Amino acid sequence: MGEPAREDWYSVKEIADMFTDMRADFADLRVEMQETKTLIRDYNGLRKEVADVKTLITTILGAKKNMQWWLTFGVAIAAVIVAIVK
Repeated sequence: MGEPAREDWYSVKEIADMFTDMRADFADLRVEMQETKTLIRDYNGLRKEVADVKTLITTILGAKKNMQWWLTFGVAIAAVIVAIVK
C-alpha cells in the first residue's frame, strides 16, 4: 500500500526554459518601470509649471483688479472736481 509513483510535472529543461523566459520578462519589466519613472518625473515637473503659471495669472489678475479700482477712484475724484468747478 505504498504511494503511487509520482511523475515530475516538468522536466529539468522545461524548468530551465521557464527561468530563462522569466529572466527576460524581468528585464522587460525593469525597462518599463524606468520609462514609467521618467514619465512620472516629467508629469510632476509639468504640475509644478502649471502651478507656477496659475500663481502668475492670479497675481496679474489681482494687479488688474487693483488698477481698475484706482482708475475708478480717479474718475470719481475727477468727476467731483469737475462738478465743484462748474
